[in-house]
Amino acid sequence: MKRLPLLITIGIVLVTVGGYFIYERLLVSKNTSPWELVPESTIFVYEANNCQACVQQMQQTSLWSVFRKAAFYQKSADSLKMLFDFIESQPRNLLVSAHQTRKDDFDFVFYVPLYQSKIKNLLLEQWGKLKTDEREFNGVQIHELSSKGQMFSWAEVDDIWVGSFTPFLLEDVIRTYTGDGSTFKNQISSVYQMPHVKEDAGNLYVNIKNFGNWIGSFADVPTDFVQQVGHSSLLDIKADAKALTFNGFSMDSASQGYILSVFNNQVPVPFNMKNYISSRSIMVTSYGISDGAKLGESLKVYTDKKKPSLQDSIAQLETLTGVQVQSLYKTLGKEVSVCYLEGREGNLSKIMLVETTKADEWVNAFNTIAQKTSVDTVFYERFSDYDLREIPLRAFPEKLFWPLLSGFSSSYYTTLGNTVIIGEDVDELKNFLDDIDKEETWGKSVAQNQFLETTLLEANLSIYINTPLAWNMVAASLYPKWKQFVEENQGLLQSLEMGAIQMSHLNNSYYTNITWAAGEAGTGGVLAEGKQDEKRDKLITTFSEGIYKFFVIRNHFTKQEDVLVQDSTRAISLVSADGKVQWKVDLDNYIAGDVAQIDYLKNGKLQFFFATPGKLHVIDRLGNYVKPFPVNIAEKDIEFISVVDYDHSKNYRFLVSGKSGKLWMYDKGGENLDGWKPKSVEGSLFAPAQHHRLRGKDYIVAIREDGVVNLMNRRGESLKNFPLNLDARPVGGYAIESGNDAASTNIVIVSRDGFRIKFNVEGKVVSRESLIKTVPEARFSLVEEEKGKTYLVIRQEPRQLTVMNSDLKEIFGSDFIGNNPAELRYYDFGSGKVYITVTDRSQDLTFIYDGQGKLITAIPLESSAVLVRPSGQSLKVYSGLGRSLTLQPL
Repeated sequence: MKRLPLLITIGIVLVTVGGYFIYERLLVSKNTSPWELVPESTIFVYEANNCQACVQQMQQTSLWSVFRKAAFYQKSADSLKMLFDFIESQPRNLLVSAHQTRKDDFDFVFYVPLYQSKIKNLLLEQWGKLKTDEREFNGVQIHELSSKGQMFSWAEVDDIWVGSFTPFLLEDVIRTYTGDGSTFKNQISSVYQMPHVKEDAGNLYVNIKNFGNWIGSFADVPTDFVQQVGHSSLLDIKADAKALTFNGFSMDSASQGYILSVFNNQVPVPFNMKNYISSRSIMVTSYGISDGAKLGESLKVYTDKKKPSLQDSIAQLETLTGVQVQSLYKTLGKEVSVCYLEGREGNLSKIMLVETTKADEWVNAFNTIAQKTSVDTVFYERFSDYDLREIPLRAFPEKLFWPLLSGFSSSYYTTLGNTVIIGEDVDELKNFLDDIDKEETWGKSVAQNQFLETTLLEANLSIYINTPLAWNMVAASLYPKWKQFVEENQGLLQSLEMGAIQMSHLNNSYYTNITWAAGEAGTGGVLAEGKQDEKRDKLITTFSEGIYKFFVIRNHFTKQEDVLVQDSTRAISLVSADGKVQWKVDLDNYIAGDVAQIDYLKNGKLQFFFATPGKLHVIDRLGNYVKPFPVNIAEKDIEFISVVDYDHSKNYRFLVSGKSGKLWMYDKGGENLDGWKPKSVEGSLFAPAQHHRLRGKDYIVAIREDGVVNLMNRRGESLKNFPLNLDARPVGGYAIESGNDAASTNIVIVSRDGFRIKFNVEGKVVSRESLIKTVPEARFSLVEEEKGKTYLVIRQEPRQLTVMNSDLKEIFGSDFIGNNPAELRYYDFGSGKVYITVTDRSQDLTFIYDGQGKLITAIPLESSAVLVRPSGQSLKVYSGLGRSLTLQPL
């Protein structure tokens, strides 16, 4: 009898629990959220909103077109169109998650609530006639449809339809549904809870670490910085006719284990460094700092956690030099920026700019470190108004600012006002400083300023990308699949312009803005001054007399190209960019050699320097002589001229080479200098005598037609081991292969009979390489790139002219030329804009090839001479024939 109360109690409990179970499972309708199915390994999730007009505007942007094409690249076009047309019309609560599927690929999973969708009927209608297989995975039925070699899988998980072109991604979704509750939503819970805009094109939820891995599926590039910058982001999507913009918030982790934590004690600052950013910059990372001392403390804390070995390295440096690194941060200014530019051989070169409140303290500290760490003498070079020095430590800037930057194989530094500028290549640093002096910077560009006004005006972390300039650098690292994608979609990709990714510290999060500007697909989308250059009809300027020679020159006012023409009467004329003759000046003889542009008055305005037999000339852009020119000189039989500017101070020297082998050096006033009255090399030169500065030392190189090399100092004195007899007859020109010292710096020539010879400035022949001949009578020559970046090797035979790069790999062969006299020019304008012109002098025909050897002139140009210049993503071609000068775009 005593058991009865217990049994009654158990019965009541069972009835209650059973009733609740029946009520919950059978009587109450539960809607599973798509968010409960998204795997935690997801890269990002797109969540649709109800604003169809906003979505349509997003779909009209070039960036969306690029993404859509990449998303289903090499997948069935029919399936893509049907699925995307449906997805793009879906209401709110649609989710699309992105996942990496292979080393070089990714795919998506689509989630649509069935209670608000007609997708089931749509599938039956569109795919009902196709064969569908079924299989079961963890109790869920999976439907698989094959079409044109492409499989699409879908399933119903509770009341959610889930589909993907990658079957195993669907299995991941089912595992998440039946698993322990580990979801993408849980991974990004800190941003998932944040408010977002409802009237936009949707929301983007990003796992930043996974996003960094995803970038690595396109190219073999380091992604550590992206993976470590933050934990997650929530971004609203907005679009207009000119740009696609993502606004929202990014979060660090609770343990503050990401790079964003470095800025937790900072407030956003403006991007004022733009006035020092070269227009050639491919990418710029900029860090806004309100308190330098606190930044130094944060960097130390972060480094202690993530890279303690770096702290040991800093401690050793402080012990060796006596410089306390932490003390430098107290005088740190508001910005630190790193510019990435295209360097030699297509590599990225880095330039770092550090704003300080006391530049002298930084320079003194750097000088001390340089002195204490240099094995021999401290490197020093004067360049224009700058003192260049070297700290011979690998990755020195990394010791100061890791994780904000890394690398720097070398560190050359100088100052400009309160800014310390550090470059890893001394020649690239000079070019960067020259850009600043010429005001060829973002701050002086109308177009760049217009773009920057659309970005956050104040930030702590900014990454600016000049997309048109970046394609060439990116293409070199792309995996084969994506190289093919770029080749097939060049017009669309070139429509992308500047992009910016910015984060600003705000309370306990980081306000995030990402914006990408774009033009219409196929326009080239190049960010340039004013509007995009449109292709137009060719301009023809006709002279009363035949054209003797012409030179394309830079107009320092308009920043466009003008043309200086000498006709058969010896008169010179200036032709503006619109084809109009501005002025005409009579000369008493023909120009010998080239025309050089110089800033004779040191006021930023350019003049023309050239020589005629027995005279030197300097004429300004208005056609007036600059005093004291013209200047009479002794040399009547001029072969070559060149301008020497030893330290970029514009204290020019004019080097004149006579056909008999006499060398003359004149100062700015036309006075012949000691040691050059004349300096005889006892034979005709095969190329102009030139000045080169290598590792801070000056060299004058003069190579005779018979292969005897003269290497001299400023005073015309021959250096040790010179003259050097190469026992070869060089043809074309010579090239410089710069090294870290004299022994590793080589001068390269190619002999007519097929030898490539390299020798160094110490007078040692480093190599003598026999070039491959296909016929005994083959002739060889070297063509240097117009700015000395690299060179070509040319092989000319009776049936073919072959062009090879510096690695002796064939770029193209031309059957049009044969043994005819030919003039080749080689241009590398950066960002993949490489061109080779071949002019058949006997037929007055010119063929133009791109850097891959593709002929871009379907019909050869009728011309006796051709010069080319870049115009956005296209090309401007200047050609002369008879009395006509022609400018036409290609």
